[in-house]
Amino acid sequence: MKGFLVKYLGFRFIILLALLQVLRLVFYFFNQSSFDLPIIGLIQTFIYSFFYDFISIVFYLIPYFVLLFSFGLFSCIKRWQVFLLDVYFTLIFLFISITSISDIFYYRFNMHRLNLEVLQLLKDSSAGVLQFAVTHFTVLLLFVLAFVVLLVSLKFTRVKQFPIQLTLKSSYIKFIGAVVFFSAVLIFSFSKYLSPLSASLLVKPGYTGLYINSPQTFLYSFRSGWTYVKPLQFVTDSEANKAYPVFYANADTAKPTHRNVVLFILESFSYSYLDPTNLEKPSTPFFDSLIKHSAFYTRAYANNMTSANGLGSLLSGLPSLMNQPIFSSAYANNPIDAIGIRLQQNGYETHFALGANDDHFGFKKGTKLMGLENYWSGEPLPKDKHDGTWGIYDEPFLQYFAEKSNHFKQPFFATLFTISSHYPFKLPDSLLSKFPTRHGYANERVVSYVDYAFKKYFDYSRTQSWYNNTIFLFTGDHVSKENDKEKFNANSHFHVPIFVFDPLNPVSKVYNQIIQHTDFPSTIASYTGIKDSVISFGLPFNDTTKYRFTVNRYSENIIQMIDAEMLLQYDIINQKVLDVYRIGEKDTIQLEIDLERLNYIQTVKVPLLKVYMQQYFNRLYFNRLFTSRS
Repeated sequence: MKGFLVKYLGFRFIILLALLQVLRLVFYFFNQSSFDLPIIGLIQTFIYSFFYDFISIVFYLIPYFVLLFSFGLFSCIKRWQVFLLDVYFTLIFLFISITSISDIFYYRFNMHRLNLEVLQLLKDSSAGVLQFAVTHFTVLLLFVLAFVVLLVSLKFTRVKQFPIQLTLKSSYIKFIGAVVFFSAVLIFSFSKYLSPLSASLLVKPGYTGLYINSPQTFLYSFRSGWTYVKPLQFVTDSEANKAYPVFYANADTAKPTHRNVVLFILESFSYSYLDPTNLEKPSTPFFDSLIKHSAFYTRAYANNMTSANGLGSLLSGLPSLMNQPIFSSAYANNPIDAIGIRLQQNGYETHFALGANDDHFGFKKGTKLMGLENYWSGEPLPKDKHDGTWGIYDEPFLQYFAEKSNHFKQPFFATLFTISSHYPFKLPDSLLSKFPTRHGYANERVVSYVDYAFKKYFDYSRTQSWYNNTIFLFTGDHVSKENDKEKFNANSHFHVPIFVFDPLNPVSKVYNQIIQHTDFPSTIASYTGIKDSVISFGLPFNDTTKYRFTVNRYSENIIQMIDAEMLLQYDIINQKVLDVYRIGEKDTIQLEIDLERLNYIQTVKVPLLKVYMQQYFNRLYFNRLFTSRS
């Protein structure tokens, strides 16, 4: 019995684990130009990947362990039972081999590990895939070697005499039961690390493809709910790049400013909350005074409707036309010229802060993928600072963030996401009477509390050495949906506040041009004067030379284009214009009926929207989110 367990449990586990290690080494050998790692980083990545593979193999063998346990209920193990174990082991071995060997050669074409997209590739280009395989000797050699190793492994681990008597049946059951229990606990405890998206928690962006493995990425894509995009081809790629370039780079004459940049993302903040012309706005005396010394944008738009999508657009420069932020999509591990990554490469220390628990909503994984290396959560703060729902109240967490900022190495780029203005709009008991409701909507008091929290943050920060060297950017992640007095339409549903405060240049300017979340990467690159290009489906805030518009996904099939005068709704499924609206005062919209204007929109603006969509979908699909593939 002992020899049976050693061969069928111990040796087979080691064989599969060793198989993944060898195939990762071969993967690295053929794709090392994609991973420009220092030797220390390379060793660290391989160490982490070993544990990732270990957990993956435990996951794959759970059914195998259960079979072993069930066979122990009999007095002996028979040949047909061992045959089932051989079949399962063979299937797992072949699955690992086929996915991993395929990715050794496929990775260089798409720069991410296999997922469900490969099934579409096989459907559309099976002949080309087969031709590649049979005409490349190395591919055939690796598959033949894998098959030989499988045969040797089966022979080496096979028990020849049957039946196998279980002389200590109860001991066998207890041992295998313990293995099953241990495996279940291991999977449960480290389940988040089974997700390919967890790579960013351990290794730097751009190296995740070396850390994860192909079989696990492929399996995860079945249960992840990922959306897969399809390419569009309205014009040639060169025409699209000329009509709507999506990479921004400062002029060669630009010099690094070494300015710090802090981006504040205000949870559920509508533009109306800070609109100085809104007579029913919440009381926000500090924001009002700060805006008087800032660049304030009256026509600012979110590209999305949710917090995760808003964060994704702000840090990646991409809208979410597939209804998923880039960092939790099938394309999360694709190389990308994100602003955080580029700032890191230019000597910036990067940070993200959220007063919730560690990796709340997957933000830790997402922000690390976008190049924000250091993550500050609310977990270190005392429980009495917790609101009982989402996390730490904004006032103590902003103070915590300000104090941490004293230890940041300059120059730094930091993003903080507030939470107190999220439903259920909790306030500390000691401040309940400080913020009365004047206009009768649920979140009014908490908006005033956020204003109070920022006043205390700035009261402290302006006394610190890093303050004057810092540019502060503010925006809402999306509009609030809790103020029933606001009558939202397709335009106002995306209208958020954006303003910029620079202590060294406290201007008082109001701008009426269209700006959006996807403008932030190019704007931050402009402020910092970095040399490298960043991806940004937008423009720097101060660029008044180009036609400005914003694009967002209004519903499952409707893409919207909004400029200074009109709102256009386009059916992405059926590829046709649905409606065009004229934008009026206070975000009102009215159906456009002027035939001359409609004809101009159809002939000039619709083609530009198509180019925009082509750039977005094709760059995701063909993995062209970085300049060397632009």
